[in-house]
Amino acid sequence: MKFISNTIISVLFFVFILSQFVSHSIVTYGIALLTAMIMIISLFYSKGLPKYFGIVMTVISVAILIYQKQGFEVWNEGITKNLALVLLIIIVPILGIPIRLGNYHEHLSGFVGKFQKKPHFLYLMISGLFVLIAPITNIGSIYIIDSMLDKMRLPKEFIGRVYVRGITSVHTWSPYFASVFLVVYSLHVPIYQYLPYGLMLGLLQFVVAYLLFKYVEARHIEFHLQHEMRDQGNKKLFELAAIIILLTGLIFGLEPFVEFNVIVLISLIVLVFTFFWSLYLQVPTQFLKELSDYRQTIFPSKANVINLLLTAGLFGLVLEKTPISSVIQGVWEGLANWSVFFLIFGTIVIVSLLSLIGIHQIVTVSTIVATVSYQALGIDVIVMAMMLLSAWQVSVTVSPISPVIAIVSNIVKVNPFKVILRWNLHYAIILALIHSVVIYAMHLLWFS
Repeated sequence: MKFISNTIISVLFFVFILSQFVSHSIVTYGIALLTAMIMIISLFYSKGLPKYFGIVMTVISVAILIYQKQGFEVWNEGITKNLALVLLIIIVPILGIPIRLGNYHEHLSGFVGKFQKKPHFLYLMISGLFVLIAPITNIGSIYIIDSMLDKMRLPKEFIGRVYVRGITSVHTWSPYFASVFLVVYSLHVPIYQYLPYGLMLGLLQFVVAYLLFKYVEARHIEFHLQHEMRDQGNKKLFELAAIIILLTGLIFGLEPFVEFNVIVLISLIVLVFTFFWSLYLQVPTQFLKELSDYRQTIFPSKANVINLLLTAGLFGLVLEKTPISSVIQGVWEGLANWSVFFLIFGTIVIVSLLSLIGIHQIVTVSTIVATVSYQALGIDVIVMAMMLLSAWQVSVTVSPISPVIAIVSNIVKVNPFKVILRWNLHYAIILALIHSVVIYAMHLLWFS
């Protein structure tokens, strides 16, 4: 079953790329059929709340489409709405292979170890590592960084803060994260136009988290760090930074000149770039072997997120075609009529509260994008994107079903709600307020 599932999604990936260059009804029908099969497979492999949410959204969506007697065009649009994002979260982890094969993590470990006796500098360096490697390794960056720091025996309450906040600092700007592409892709904003504003939100989050830790939290955490970590030089650190800058630069540099889906551009760049990176490291055989191994583990490891992306895309499209969309639009227009500040802050709070009770931000953000018009709210599309991505960033911090919280709570062996409520809730509230003020100021001063 796993072999068949992973083969189907591999075929779907190549057919999707083909569809960007060849227009034929057979290709269109093929993509729709393969995506429907992947949706069913992901529901089968999913676990916990994502499984139940996925089933509920699928049943409701199918029932409404049948009741409305919608044709293939609508079914196809709904089923494949978030397909590009699914392919993104599948292809990006391949970038982690040359990082492991090149032993970059060992060199980064030695660099960070220099600061272990200065907690606030240690926090700063670890957060910086997430900014460096999370954009290209996504959720895998938590495992990579944890393997670097395992011997340091860091306090649990320190890890529960720096890991969660470190990786979420990337959620507002990295083109390799589903959050960014779900929003900017759905709002039809070129990624290179949005990037400066996303980087600003990410930098703001980085600074807020660091200052909060340094001046408030550090004094309440006891550090007993005695492990000596060998400094292996900074060459690999600079090399990795140069690679990430080059990789990101290629995407932003080429995007304005390509006519096909930018996800295809990213996928092709990732595949070609990682292969040449392995040639540079002189490990092409090991790279191809690990690539083959990774392909065989897409299911069930990524079933939850694939399920939520595909079912939320279908559900959002269905809501668009029902009276519920007018109700949702009305709620957001009411917030906007009250005040654009309350619109921004209210969106962040609503998405975060729903995440706290187990409704994944993919569902809520997809629904808002599908049913709420930024023109009707009287705001610029960039303000809309910043608002939704800030909401996504904060909601990940407080969601017990987000992969970030699940992984971190497993690493420190504590209940997810302890990571959320005791270590990060106050930070999430502060960040929501500061982001709301900054986005509102941008709305008044830049986009009015």
